[in-house]
This record gives sequence, structure tokens and C-alpha cells, in this order.
Amino acid sequence: MGTLEIANFIREDLVIEIHAGDRDEALGALMGAVESAHLLDDAALFYEKILEREKQSSTAIGLGVAIPHARFESLKGMFIAVGRSTNGIDFNAPDGATVHLICMIGATSDHAQYLKLVARISWLVRNDELRDQLFQAPSIEDVYALLSRY
Repeated sequence: MGTLEIANFIREDLVIEIHAGDRDEALGALMGAVESAHLLDDAALFYEKILEREKQSSTAIGLGVAIPHARFESLKGMFIAVGRSTNGIDFNAPDGATVHLICMIGATSDHAQYLKLVARISWLVRNDELRDQLFQAPSIEDVYALLSRY
């Protein structure tokens, strides 16, 4: 199997601008988009799993990016909900940087596909030019368009 395309896992209604003061508020805003998209049969349980995962250790990977995630067996397919914060949010990142891009993954039981998706996101955000474009895009529609290319 070749490279996974992020475009296959995001939708425009799952890419939002986040105006939150802290991590939990930011995650709640992303969950609002996920709930509105009707992707989960039990959004409350999924959100609980997301918060549990954050309590274990921060999902911030550095460079201003966090990848909160939870496995949910009943999902029909994996999804990525993306939130951008122009102000930045403290996620207790290993490099101390505030988070400007949150890629929340709803994962199925297909562990191999999930790992490929996380690897793809990690690869993209390590591209300094693309990361800067995502952080500074004039609109959230531009953030979606940029991610859809990959």
C-alpha cells in the first residue's frame, strides 16, 4: 500500500478556526465539529477517550502541532478534524511551543492504516514551509485547501 492521502480523511466542515484559551476548550471546539458531522454513534465516549489520552501524556508533537487521537471500533472510516489557532494554545508540548494546529484523529481498529496516517501528518508538519503556510493561511478554507493537496 502506498502513501496515505490526508485528503481522503478530512472534510471542509471538519477544518475549523479555534478561538480557545486552553487545551480542553480547543478539544471541545473540535468535538463540536465532529458531532455536527455525525461521524460517531457515541461522541461523548469518543471525547472521553480523547481526554483520557491527553491525561496520559500530551499529544503535542512539537513545532506547534498536536495530534490528539482515539480508537473507536464502531467508526465506518477514519477521520481527521483540524483546528487552527492563530494565538496558540498551551498543550504542554515537549519543545515548549504553543500549538497552532490540532489534527484530531478518529481511528478505526485498522492499526496499520492509523499508524500510516499519523506518520503522514507528522511528515507534513515537519515541512517548515507547509507548516508556516498552514499557520499563516488567510482563511480556514485555505488551511483546508492546503491539507487537501496531500
